[in-house]
Amino acid sequence: MKAPHRMAGFSLVELMVAMVLGLLITAAAVSLFSTNQRTFALQQAMSESQEQGQLALRFIGQDLQLTGYMDDEVAATDFMGVHRTTFQGVPSSADSANGTNDRLTISHHGRADCTGSSLTPAAMTEVVNTYWVDDDGNLKCQGNLSTDDVILLQDVRSFQVLYGIDQEIDALAFASRYVKPDSIGDHEVVAVKVAVLLEKPLPSMEGSEEEQTFYLLDHEETVSEGRSLRRQFQSTVAIRNYRWDNV
Repeated sequence: MKAPHRMAGFSLVELMVAMVLGLLITAAAVSLFSTNQRTFALQQAMSESQEQGQLALRFIGQDLQLTGYMDDEVAATDFMGVHRTTFQGVPSSADSANGTNDRLTISHHGRADCTGSSLTPAAMTEVVNTYWVDDDGNLKCQGNLSTDDVILLQDVRSFQVLYGIDQEIDALAFASRYVKPDSIGDHEVVAVKVAVLLEKPLPSMEGSEEEQTFYLLDHEETVSEGRSLRRQFQSTVAIRNYRWDNV
């Protein structure tokens, strides 16, 4: 008589080993997924910062290239250019009182201000645009043809402006010195430097925050709080329209 077959199965040790291996594989998969998520968030923030920062500076740069332009169609006696005093109700260019953010106010003859607003019907007129950063870190622009403002750039940590002046009248436009608006004096502004520091929060990034110092024109910005991505942008724009007798 044959003996009955014994039931085959896994021992307790084999089950424990299988569970441990499964946990290790799961932990590795979760860790890889988390790393990929952080990498994706970082790359996305870098891409957005690069694109948005360049677009904002390009927008301001195009406005600066128009600064000072005067059209014969406009019967105006006011000089168009960089403004150091309130002009047509628009705040003047100014160096910030606390060293954080500057304000840039410029004008030219055109059909629309920086918000896209224009006269009805559209016609050449005096256009005044002012750029500044509000308390929420938004770089904004407002024109004299509109009561509203528009946001050009978010997450702005610092916005700095310097003005290149021609200190010698020799019929050659040359920015021999870059100064704050209150130091322009009677000199002609022939160039403008603009610098922006963006700061995008990245709470998913690991590690401790290290103190960093950024040098934006005449301003030092030291940051140490929070996990953030910071990108610095700077542009120098030559003013095309100025009073020839002053250069």
